[in-house]
Amino acid sequence: MPSVSDTVSDTAGSVNDATNGHVKNFLDNVEDLTRALKNVDTPDIAKVRAKVRIALAAAQSAMADTATQLRDQAQQVGRKTDTFVRDNPWQVIGIAAIVGLAVGIFASRRYD
Repeated sequence: MPSVSDTVSDTAGSVNDATNGHVKNFLDNVEDLTRALKNVDTPDIAKVRAKVRIALAAAQSAMADTATQLRDQAQQVGRKTDTFVRDNPWQVIGIAAIVGLAVGIFASRRYD
């Protein structure tokens, strides 16, 4: 049975992968645009290309840093949760029972 830490880490990884996919797609589109403008030789376009290259490098670096931080935080939360559950199993069972009872009560209510 996987630990809570592994489950949280896997979930964070899935969210991170999806987000990275969208951001990477955007960055790829911007790179394609700069390549398409490569043959245009006006000074204004050259300035824009240079700014875009710098912005792309910064965005890619920030994306990598954010992904690392998110993964580290998710693993830390998972470890703390796992430790709490292992150290306090009866409290966790009691909390789960109360939550289950509350959900059952709310689910059984019928509105006329």
